[in-house]
Amino acid sequence: MRTDRRKFIRDTICAALGGVSMYSALGGMKLLQAAVHRTDYTFTDYKALVCVFLYGGNDSFNTVVPISGSARTNYQLVRPNLALPSAGLHALNAPASGAGSPGDGSSYGLHASMPELAALFNANHAAIVANVGALVRPTTKAEYQGGSAVLPPQLFSHADQAAYWQSSPPTNSPVTGWGGRIADLVASANPPDIPILTSLGGQDAFVRGESVAGYVMNSYGPNVIDFPYELSGNGALRTAFDALHAQGQANVLERTFGNAMRHSVATASLLRATLSASGMPDFGSYFTGAGEIGDQLETVAKLIWAANNGVPGYAGLKRQVFFVTDGGYDTHGNQLATQADLLVGLSKSLAGFHAALASVNLADRATAFTASDFGRSLSNNEDGSDHGWASHQFVVGGAVDGRKFYGDNLAGTGSAQMPSLAPSAQNPNDGGYGQMIPTTSVEQYSATLAKWFGLTDGDIDLILPNLGNFNTRYLGFV
Repeated sequence: MRTDRRKFIRDTICAALGGVSMYSALGGMKLLQAAVHRTDYTFTDYKALVCVFLYGGNDSFNTVVPISGSARTNYQLVRPNLALPSAGLHALNAPASGAGSPGDGSSYGLHASMPELAALFNANHAAIVANVGALVRPTTKAEYQGGSAVLPPQLFSHADQAAYWQSSPPTNSPVTGWGGRIADLVASANPPDIPILTSLGGQDAFVRGESVAGYVMNSYGPNVIDFPYELSGNGALRTAFDALHAQGQANVLERTFGNAMRHSVATASLLRATLSASGMPDFGSYFTGAGEIGDQLETVAKLIWAANNGVPGYAGLKRQVFFVTDGGYDTHGNQLATQADLLVGLSKSLAGFHAALASVNLADRATAFTASDFGRSLSNNEDGSDHGWASHQFVVGGAVDGRKFYGDNLAGTGSAQMPSLAPSAQNPNDGGYGQMIPTTSVEQYSATLAKWFGLTDGDIDLILPNLGNFNTRYLGFV
């Protein structure tokens, strides 16, 4: 389906009006003029973005953990009940200094449950984006504590911050997500009636576009209508259903419902045929022990293969966006055991996804990236941690410039890529109670992915209206 561009522009601007930065960054008329004069996208290659959303707020300070240096000393000091022993960590062989290093002179490793992802990082196929979170504009500790900072709504609220991560405009009632807005803009580059925006983890803001509706399925395939048992056994109910939806409806509500049902049934049939197509690789061995999130990514890998191998009905796609989810990361208590189990699945699934695509020479055509409601507090809460703000995220794929740390050194924070882990009073990144102020914004993270995906600078400004508030537009990890 092609985008009604003027409607998309109008609604996107209206959604962003809660953020005072929109017009100060670009100017309303400048934004409109830049958008209206762009032609439809065409691509000669295939690319997929895969958002892996970790609901609950993953504790990234026990995911990417200092092994040595001053960061290790501070980590043990501020997390007496949660600090992981350095002996069990999987060392990350990032540069010791300069570009791509943690930037604080310390060395880091991944949680003991993540050997697969550490190996992928060390093989140059994964990167870490440090201390990233929801920001309207660069924010210092002095501004935050002094009350002068312009902040996203309802910080530390699960629902609101998950919505902000997925939508980017500073509103807690997002109309669309940035994944959906990307899909809206590239829809014309794809064949009609094939899902280009697909969720395997439920419906949420990320997969809501203005013109492109996200298709929601489960990890094994599309949901289908289950007709009740028929005494005659002759399929009469299905025949009647098909006949009913084939005829026209006079009422606009009935027509809309009928069209949606017909499209849903047709899409489910297409996807079932696609996933059982002749020659479909068996990727199961790459996801052994990865759990539900691995099942989701295995299905994504199959759909990417189908799009690149001429599967009838699914051929011709040039751009796709996928949404995969996992939950249980709200670790207020029993964190050490709970997170250890969760990170097993995350590590195996991300590494398995890359290996599966590499086995069919498609690893450079898909970029998977993590996101979460927020990070956890640097300080511990008995045997858990509280809601935080900034967190570290992973980016995985053959196109990733890996074995590096990325971030934005915001003026006044004293941070390089990795934030300070010093006690709160001495920590320029700590807004109080161990809740770390982001030094890299969701907009910068998202813009870097959108740029790789092939969007123009002007359209990236359109879908991420606060990006102009930050000096660094693209972080360079892909």
